[in-house]
This record gives sequence, C-alpha cells and structure tokens, in this order.
Amino acid sequence: MAKFKYRLQKVVEIRERRVKEQEQRVIEAKRALAEVDERIAKQKREIKLAQQSMRTTSHMLLGSHDDFIHHGFEKLEALFDERKQAEQRVLEEAQLLTQYQAEVEALEKHKEKALDVWKEEEKQKEMRILDEVATQRYFRAKLEAEQDANAHEQPH
Repeated sequence: MAKFKYRLQKVVEIRERRVKEQEQRVIEAKRALAEVDERIAKQKREIKLAQQSMRTTSHMLLGSHDDFIHHGFEKLEALFDERKQAEQRVLEEAQLLTQYQAEVEALEKHKEKALDVWKEEEKQKEMRILDEVATQRYFRAKLEAEQDANAHEQPH
C-alpha cells in the first residue's frame, strides 16, 4: 500500500518552527519583565534605606537625603513605565504565540482530514481490485465449467 504524503507538510514544519521561535520571544519578554521587577524591588529597597537613614542622620544632611529620595521616586516612576511597556510586550508576544498555535492546529486538523480522505480512497482502490479479482475468478470458473461441460458432451 502507498504511503500517505501530506502536500502541506513543509508549511506545517515552517509554522511549527515559527511557534517555537515565538515561544522563545515570549520567554525573553517575560525575562525582561522579571528584570524590571527586580530593578523596581531594588529601587524600593534603596528608597526605604534612605528613609530609614534619614531618621538617624544629622539635620544638615536632611536636604540631600530628601533630594536623594525624590530622585529615587523619579527613577521608580520611570521603572513603572518601563514595566508597563514590558507587560505590553509580553501580552503582544503571547497573543502572537496563540495565533501561531491556532494556525498550526488548523493545519493539523486539515492533515487529519486529508489522511482520512486518503485512507478512504485507498480502501476504495483496494475494493475495486478485489472486485476485479472476484469478477475474473467468476468468469474463469464459468469458462472452465463450460469447457468441462463441452468436453463431457463431445463423443470420443
């Protein structure tokens, strides 16, 4: 019996490769988000330490501490903006991944249907061959029966 060959197999392989590449992009985007979260946590710790050290420092250094804390909050705000962008990138990359996975799934379903059609066609071919063999056997048996009948009717 012939082997099934899916005519869009190369397309399936390309799409699967694209899904794997997109999975890597999602991982990278999540990693970037985690890095921003770490920087935010570090900045918060620095601000907290500065606030704590303000309580014990001399009143002459309070202004510089206040400036440092103010600058820390500005950095923190910028990091929150960066985090929003990183979250947006994760979302966009995840949406693309979902889309690419859906495309692969659609092709896989198409492949399954094509395989079912191919199996049915192979079954029909086999049935035609078996019918032909049965027909030939029938006519051969009929011809042999006629030849035997003619041989018995003829006088020797």
